[in-house]
Amino acid sequence: MSRRAVALFFLSVAVFYCSGLGTIPLLEPDEGRYAEIPREMLARGDFVTPHLNGVVYLEKPPLFYWGNAVSFALFGQSEFSARFFTAIASIAGVLLTYWMGTVLAGPRAGLFSAMALCTSLYHYIIGRINTLDMTLSVTMIVAIFPAFLYLSGKRRSRWYLLLSYAGAALAFLAKGLIGIVFPAAILVLWMVLSRRHREIVKAISLPGIALFLAIALPWVVLVQRANPDFLWFFFVHEQFLRYATKIHHRYQPFWFFFPIVLAGLLPWMAFARRAVRAAWDARETYMPAEDRRFLFCWVLFIFLFFSFSDSKLITYAAPLFPPLAVLFGRALDLWVDREDGSVRCRTPLAFAAILAAGILFFPPFTHHKIELSRWVPMVALPAVLILAWGAMPLFIRRFSAERVVYLSFLLLALFLTSLNRPAAEYLGNYKSVKKLSSVLSASLREGDVVAQYQTYRQGIPFYTKRRCVLVDEVGELEFGADRAADRKAFFLDDAAFLALWNSPARVFCVGRGDKLPEFRGKFPGLRLLYRSDEGILIVNRL
Repeated sequence: MSRRAVALFFLSVAVFYCSGLGTIPLLEPDEGRYAEIPREMLARGDFVTPHLNGVVYLEKPPLFYWGNAVSFALFGQSEFSARFFTAIASIAGVLLTYWMGTVLAGPRAGLFSAMALCTSLYHYIIGRINTLDMTLSVTMIVAIFPAFLYLSGKRRSRWYLLLSYAGAALAFLAKGLIGIVFPAAILVLWMVLSRRHREIVKAISLPGIALFLAIALPWVVLVQRANPDFLWFFFVHEQFLRYATKIHHRYQPFWFFFPIVLAGLLPWMAFARRAVRAAWDARETYMPAEDRRFLFCWVLFIFLFFSFSDSKLITYAAPLFPPLAVLFGRALDLWVDREDGSVRCRTPLAFAAILAAGILFFPPFTHHKIELSRWVPMVALPAVLILAWGAMPLFIRRFSAERVVYLSFLLLALFLTSLNRPAAEYLGNYKSVKKLSSVLSASLREGDVVAQYQTYRQGIPFYTKRRCVLVDEVGELEFGADRAADRKAFFLDDAAFLALWNSPARVFCVGRGDKLPEFRGKFPGLRLLYRSDEGILIVNRL
């Protein structure tokens, strides 16, 4: 591959991942939360102690918040800027995956790895929403792969080991202790299985430890000085107890991540049978055993670590997709060399037909329905593009398998981009509070109170730029609320809120849609300003 072709590929990835970032409104709850925290950082000028809805929020380290704050400072506060840092991290992840594939299996395998990763459903979706797991995924690559190159003897410069220590520090600042645990455990596991256990001492570097501390320690010291309870809450409550218990009510069965990984590799899973067969037939030349063992250690350790956890979210799987993409990219590379087109490649068309049918007809079967007369025109282009992708491998003898891979990247990139508008139409009606917030913002005057009753919609403070009074609701704000000097003013029970409602202040209140009958009984004289799947908005006086 020429450098110009590779540069053109990454330019197209940058355009692909940054286009349409602001099309979909911020989704509840994560995107609203991770937009509001950096907004409050900028408003307060405090980049040490994160705040959410005006109270201390120490569940996560600040690297991701800092990135979003820089984006807000550069581009203003919007959906685009809230997702821009994640998109840049995702593009960096694709670039690093290309690097890994190129080093381990050659330039074409690296390119196929990057293509499969950036046009897979999981990486595209998680890589363009405002959550911190893609930042962790990218810093994890930097923390693991350079150290592997040094410890395996592929690179002799100790700068590679120092780079991994710096990557581990950034991974720690992205999501805490797993930024240290994952790289160390994966590398040690690989060395033990490779019978290199006597060389583990080579991974210990005093300059590396000093570099790690220089990057990670200042924030820990500063935030502990400002918040004396930080060490216990962050390291014990949010790291150990989150993993080992159900305190965050995110329990899922052991097999939870298995379908996520399979679905996350779509639509490329359509080539899996042929690619895996080619890899098996050429297993002696597929990849050196040590390199293959390293990648499997990476994937399986993260997969099993989170599978055994009592706290599971879909986004947790992000760090295992880059090494998985390298394994798959090399298999595609071997398939391209072996494919002669004698047997028609029909599986992609079957996958495409299922996806197209699902896209066209799923809204009537969901709780949040959209009329087909409105929906079908919006998804006609995505359906046509995915069907074109599915049909194209039927002509593999004419195109060649290599061109099928390149055309797959192009068609899948267009397909995924075309999904943004229908996704905004569907998700915006129930998964975002943007429309509700627009009605609220248009009515707000200086001195008005914004309250949320037995709920906390994270996007409302971001969209309205107002701190919310929470009624019978604390949730994840408990740590900060317990230490807030103004707790009695912003965290109310029913009686206190009723007194506020009947006061001279104009009070707007947001609640779930099913609360309207209860509101009519509790708050006589209310005016209903807005009602949808997002929730309801009432006010005590106009």
